Order: sequence, then structure tokens, then C-alpha cells
Amino acid sequence: MTRTATHAAVLRAFGRPQVIEEVELRPPGAGEARVRLLAAGVCHSDVGQAAGEWSHPLPVVLGHEGAAVVEAVGPDVAVPVGTRVVLNLAPGCGVCAHCYAGSPIRCQASLAAMAEGRLTTGPTPIEGKDGAIAAYSLLSCFAEHAVVAARSLIPIPADVPAAVAALVGCAVITGVGAAIATIDVPAGSRGAIIGAGGVGVNAIQGARIRGASEIIALDPSEERRVLALQFGATRVVDSRDSDLVGALQSRAAADGLDWTIVTVGNPDAIGLGVELLRPGGVAAIVGLAPEGMPVPIDTLGLVTYERRIVGSAYGSVAPPILIPRIFDLYRSGALLLDELVSHRFPLESVNEAFALSERAGGLRAVIEFDGADTGGG
Repeated sequence: MTRTATHAAVLRAFGRPQVIEEVELRPPGAGEARVRLLAAGVCHSDVGQAAGEWSHPLPVVLGHEGAAVVEAVGPDVAVPVGTRVVLNLAPGCGVCAHCYAGSPIRCQASLAAMAEGRLTTGPTPIEGKDGAIAAYSLLSCFAEHAVVAARSLIPIPADVPAAVAALVGCAVITGVGAAIATIDVPAGSRGAIIGAGGVGVNAIQGARIRGASEIIALDPSEERRVLALQFGATRVVDSRDSDLVGALQSRAAADGLDWTIVTVGNPDAIGLGVELLRPGGVAAIVGLAPEGMPVPIDTLGLVTYERRIVGSAYGSVAPPILIPRIFDLYRSGALLLDELVSHRFPLESVNEAFALSERAGGLRAVIEFDGADTGGG
């Protein structure tokens, strides 16, 4: 196979706009596939990475939330050409203890490849005018085409729109999984989601599906608080209202929450997620604070109340298991996913989509690609 020319949004310096460039992709090797992107969601993690909140090799093509169609495969790949797929950022190596235990998100080989801007199956597939361009989160979805590990491919049912499927690849699996798997929200329990963006409303939905009796959504955006009620929150609180937030904190020891899910990478929000818990409660931290930024935790309350803090990454369940379950919930009407797509942009407007996410506009912006059939079926 020959190299493939395609267009991609290339980030060459942190804090600078991405530039649409023609790049080349090497042919897929063993255990790899080349895909044509149909849709890609703009996650706030992409925005933070573009701003330089975490270290990463540059230049890089960002994007880790995508739906695509398989165009070509390398040796030892059984996925048929023409299959519509979700791109899974946690393929794992397939042979380590974490992968065998069903937790590929913990795979150290995958995490090392991610940090180095390459694939688990080989070097970065992207070549630019000045040499190699790093892959982001093993995928690089802000491009017309990508070469990815075949283990990253999860088929999409024919009746699921590509824009919806793209969001299942990160926002949905992360939020729903935090509720139903990381915490395993008990029926009748009381909890709060701090941050009602694309991940947060899916955590709300996960808690609703599990039968939580009280689901409080805290967010500074009035628009997102209204949307949180639509997705299943039983009560909303303006996180900037010190009186309301203080009332929740003051009652925590005697009448606190069973669980909290923090979906924003704000240190104060993470601390609040712990402070709202009853004795013995658990806080699942999903949001990533900038690299090296300390998070204030009252260790006296943590220890004497035996509160627990757990990290929650990518739903805490192997994506090939959880993503099909999410599709089933969506198709049955139990999960609202069409409503997540608040804005649609072409690839050329990727910086506008990033600006929207940075100011917390809507729920999820989606990049749709020319000629893509995003309607399912």
C-alpha cells in the first residue's frame, strides 16, 4: 500500500491556533487499520492539551473522540473494510495483566505510547512537511483520515448516527461508566455531579439509570443547569452561589451525600467533591487538573470520616464491553444522546469549536467531515 495524503488540524505550539495542513499517513501495518473520519467530538481535554496544561510531543494532531469507516487494513486484522466504527482510545496491548483483567485503560504499554505520541502497534503514522507529527491519545481524530490500532475499532450499529457514536467514544463512556462502574451507584442513593458538561450530563444519566433517588448537578452555567434537569438531575445548584454550596457542605457530616462525581479539572471543585460526602462516602474524580497543580484536600475530614477518593478513567470497564451496552441503552431510549450534540463545525473551523468549548458553550461541539454520512443506517 502507498502513503495516503489527507488534511489534518496540526498544533505546532501550545497556546496557538491549529492549522489545517496536508499530511501523509503511512500504510497500516500488522494489527492496524486506516479509517476515514465521519465525526469527531471536541472534548475539553483537547482544549486543555492545546493550551499546554499537560506535556506532550509537538507538533501533534489532536482529537480522541471519533467515529469513522474502515478503508484499509494491515495483516492480521479481521474487521471488514467498510465497517463503521467508534475509535477507542484504550485499546491496550492485549497481553499485560491489566488487559487480561479487563482494564485496558490501565495498560502501561498504551499509556507509554500515548505519552510519546505514537501507537501501541508502531510509530506515529503521521508525516508532515517538516517530519513526523505526533499522534494524540493513540487516535488523532481531527483529520480526514487516521491510522490506528485495530484494537481501537468498535463497530457501530447501523441505526446509530456517526455524530452520536463519536461522543460515545469519550464523553458518554466516561460519564456513564463513572456512575455505573467506577462508583456502582446504588439504587436509592444520594449524590452530586460537579460539572454538567458533556461528561457530567452522562454521569447524571448513569446515576438515573441506576436508580439514584437524589442527583444534584452543580455548574456555574445556567444553560447547563437547565440541560442537567433534562438529562435526569433532580436538583441543580449554581456552583458560584456560596450560600447554597455552603449549606450542602455544612450538612455533610450528619446528612452528606453517598457519592460525588467530579467531571471538571478544577482543584476547588475536586476538593468540594470530597467535602460534600457523608462519612464513608466516595468521590470519583474524572476531571484532570493541569499538570503539577495541587489539589486541596482536608485530610482530617478525609481520615476521620473515612471518605474515599477514586480515580475514574474512561468508564472503568473495557470499551468493547461497555460501548455496545451504551448503544443498547441509547437504542432503547434509556440514554439521551442525540441531545448531546449542541454545535456542528467543519474541520476548517476547529479553532472556533475549541473556543466554544473553552467558554463552556453548549454540551458538545462535533467536527463533521465533508461527504460523511452522519445519519446512521
